[in-house]
Amino acid sequence: MRNILPKSMILFLPIAMVAANCNEKSSGQSKMGLLTKAAWRYEKAGFDSNREGVMDALDPRIADCQKDDLTIFYADGSGSLDGSRLKCDASDPSSLPFFWSFQNNAKTIYFEEQNFTIKTLSDKKLEIYTTQDFGGIKTNYTIVFKH
Repeated sequence: MRNILPKSMILFLPIAMVAANCNEKSSGQSKMGLLTKAAWRYEKAGFDSNREGVMDALDPRIADCQKDDLTIFYADGSGSLDGSRLKCDASDPSSLPFFWSFQNNAKTIYFEEQNFTIKTLSDKKLEIYTTQDFGGIKTNYTIVFKH
């Protein structure tokens, strides 16, 4: 009796390799697509003092006039912080440009002049964090955006 398994594996292996390669390429495009598909609205920002992934305290420095702003990432690496209904100062411009880029195989994003680790990037949520040192105590600072 002949063994059919090796022949079927030989036929299946190239298909599996092509499928895996397509998935790798689309996952990189997918992160770009998820990030740039629509404007992001601020949800919350805060501190995770023991760095276990849960915010211990919200950032009290975020004013109500900043909470309704939109953050827009464009595929060319540019972006815009767009003021919405509430302005912190009447003389504030309606939008501020910025630059961003994926780093470390799209595990981090360079944004607002620092690197953030991407905790969640989905079609509805962007959660990023950076580790900061406050008087010798390392704390994660997390920002959460939503669509």
